[in-house]
Amino acid sequence: MTEHRPVRQPGDREVAPGRLALVQSFVNSVNVEFGPDEFASVGGLTRWMERQGFPAGAPAPTEADRREAVEVREALRALLRENNGAGADPAARAVVARVAADCPLVLAFDETGTPRLRPGATGTRGMIGEVLAIVVEAATDGTWQRLKACHEHRCEWAFYDRARNRSGRWCSMAVCGTRAKMRTYRQGLRAPAGAR
Repeated sequence: MTEHRPVRQPGDREVAPGRLALVQSFVNSVNVEFGPDEFASVGGLTRWMERQGFPAGAPAPTEADRREAVEVREALRALLRENNGAGADPAARAVVARVAADCPLVLAFDETGTPRLRPGATGTRGMIGEVLAIVVEAATDGTWQRLKACHEHRCEWAFYDRARNRSGRWCSMAVCGTRAKMRTYRQGLRAPAGAR
């Protein structure tokens, strides 16, 4: 697999470090607020996989693969909401565990001799296995908790929180943060005088 090519991020944030950028790209394969959804078709999923360096046609994705990729993507988004203060999502965890059971991982060594988990399958199963292996690595090295879904419910863009105290809530303070603060302000104006 080739290195992930970074995409411009909201608020000029830097993309997640190292291999975690693939997980970020996987979750951000749909712009929740404005579209498009790169996984809306088998062809779109195939093109996304090719851009990420997964071999084409090994085997080629099917409609069932596409649906499963969307299911895993949205389960991971729910876990990224947890990383941003939302409550636990047992259904999302169950989806990841169920799909992971069919995506075997094997021990392999990278070019520096470091052991890593690698997918034991190819095609879409291999891609999902790679994404989940990276989640495990990131949870171990402490970077997973910094990958979050934007707190703005209309956005939910996956961003990497580089704040020292991990206090980032929005992908872009200028857009989503301001939007949330304006909503809170307007709700305060609508509250009865005695409730303020």
